[in-house]
Amino acid sequence: MLYTKKALQMGAIAVGLAAFAGQSSLAESAKKEDSKTSARTETMQVMPELTMASHFVGVPYNQSGVSVSVINPEEFQKEGIETLTGALSQTPGVFTLDGGGTWQRGSVSNTVIRGMNKETYTLTMVDGMRISDVNMSGNKLLGITNLFTVGNVEVVKGAQGAVFGSGAIGGVVAMDTPEGEGDPVTRIFAEAGSFGTFNSYVTSSGKIKKLSYFVGVGFETTENDPTIYDSIYDNRTGMNDFRQWQEALRLGYDVNDKVKLSFTYRRLDSYFEYPTPYVDYSDWMNPVTDSHLYNTEDKNRSNLVTGRVDAELSKLWSTSFMVGHYNMNYSSHTPEYDFQPNVMRNRRFQAEWRNALTWNKQWTTIAGMAWDRSDYMSENNYVSKDEWQSTLAFFAEQMWAPTDNFDASLALRLEHDNVWNNHFTWRYSNSWKVTGKDSPTRIFGSVGSGFRAPTYFERYAANYGYVGNPDLDISKSLGGDLGVEQRLADNHYASVTGFWTRVNDEIGSDSSVYPYTFKNYSHCTSYGVEVAFKGQFKDAWNSGYYANYTFTMPKRDSIGKYETIQMANTARHTINAEIHTSPLEKLTVGFGVTSAMGRTDYDYARLDNFFTARVFARYQVTDNVALHVRVENLFDQNFIITNDYNFGPRQARGLGVFGGVTVEF
Repeated sequence: MLYTKKALQMGAIAVGLAAFAGQSSLAESAKKEDSKTSARTETMQVMPELTMASHFVGVPYNQSGVSVSVINPEEFQKEGIETLTGALSQTPGVFTLDGGGTWQRGSVSNTVIRGMNKETYTLTMVDGMRISDVNMSGNKLLGITNLFTVGNVEVVKGAQGAVFGSGAIGGVVAMDTPEGEGDPVTRIFAEAGSFGTFNSYVTSSGKIKKLSYFVGVGFETTENDPTIYDSIYDNRTGMNDFRQWQEALRLGYDVNDKVKLSFTYRRLDSYFEYPTPYVDYSDWMNPVTDSHLYNTEDKNRSNLVTGRVDAELSKLWSTSFMVGHYNMNYSSHTPEYDFQPNVMRNRRFQAEWRNALTWNKQWTTIAGMAWDRSDYMSENNYVSKDEWQSTLAFFAEQMWAPTDNFDASLALRLEHDNVWNNHFTWRYSNSWKVTGKDSPTRIFGSVGSGFRAPTYFERYAANYGYVGNPDLDISKSLGGDLGVEQRLADNHYASVTGFWTRVNDEIGSDSSVYPYTFKNYSHCTSYGVEVAFKGQFKDAWNSGYYANYTFTMPKRDSIGKYETIQMANTARHTINAEIHTSPLEKLTVGFGVTSAMGRTDYDYARLDNFFTARVFARYQVTDNVALHVRVENLFDQNFIITNDYNFGPRQARGLGVFGGVTVEF
């Protein structure tokens, strides 16, 4: 509980600083203006207005043929979901666990989009910067990010190599720092609850003449649930703590109505300690597990800075130029072991120039170039590597709208890498409103290619029972989808989307030998269907709902002693649903469920099906003060999250109750 007391003190300091910043900082509220005009007939926003990440420029959601889900953080926070993994777990086509791969805050996320199970198959973007890299830092970021300092998040599904380059085989998670708009508003959030949890955030945003700002700072601490470890261990408590600071800043300046400048800065500092068993593999066929758990400490610090200028040079030509720098320092250390800490550092510099040429209402051309350099260092008892990688890319997208009912685009990208040479990717997409401009039926689809290079860990690993393979080849993919979106009534929608992806020369671990190594397998495939319903009842207590079901068949083929098997860390069936209502003017209550069936662990073994439920309530005491409460794992379901050689079975986190207050002024 020491961390909780410290958190209260630091939270009070943060409140004062952010409140002061809210009166003096600058901000920006420019809405993206490079999209086409979109007519709306509904007063409530059930479907998103824009998609900013699925093309090189923003387009109306209903004119994009790319399958994309847009996450509104403020909506999820009102529904008792405060983490990025929590929001992703409620997204069609995505399988992940709230709190990371072990359902404990601080653990690394295992985010699977449409059965593509590798962390390197999901590309993470923040403020236009590529965060996913050779050391999988994007997957660490997904696991620990809260929603309070995040603007809209988009999950772009399928092979997106033509738009985003390497790593976008399964899809892309793109997020940004919020833009300030309107009169200055300061929001203070504080919450406490089970597992010694305390969470506090302060944000302030607004626009003053040509200047706009968003500033946010938060602190979180939790002791997690130590009972998840098997009873064979004699000390299962007192060492499962997580704490972190997150800060974000966005400044904007409208030079005139044609030119905008923006600047963002994000910082993250996290600490996660967790029990680690010692396994003696001197007799490989009969490993012996020490009954005493040892304390491992993970420390993660990162900084992200970007600058951007957007200009409309003429009615024909608009241009955008962005530069950014990202650095991440990560270390993992078990003091009781006689080992040097495992240290990884990543430095990335990125520059990108985009140009949009609007020839007429039917034709728009986007073209540009991007360059980045990534430096990576890894050091431990077994290996010391300091490598760098540089990429130059040229890209273009041709967008065509011959009628008000039909939109199509073709995107192309050529990348040259100093390590992996040249790679060409492409993507075609189209959207067709079947019966007219305001049609209740829309058919959309896309097909494209992608690739991903081996990580430095896969090439050079020499620790934790792994040996790298420097002779690995690049994995290449081809995938597509076809969907139908139907407006059932005003503010009520349903969609069905079929998808498939094939990855050739898939990179995977070879567990038939020890230490483990990596090799290129023949291929893996994933196909399935997403079904989604979403709606709101305007005249029924302001009620709303969503329900999503995803079926996938993620298979790995030709892997030596095995035949076709389900890929690791995947689920064949996922279900998530929620309903909320306001029986009283100031009260909102809701109930949600999440379930996954046909699961596998990291070694392809079957895991339990699981079903969890949650309830939440929010009461608006005054215009400025709101109280909330939420209960997670309502029925205290006990199931195995993961099962591996080192840890044995890890149980799900038990029932948790959390409550807090939000103040605005």
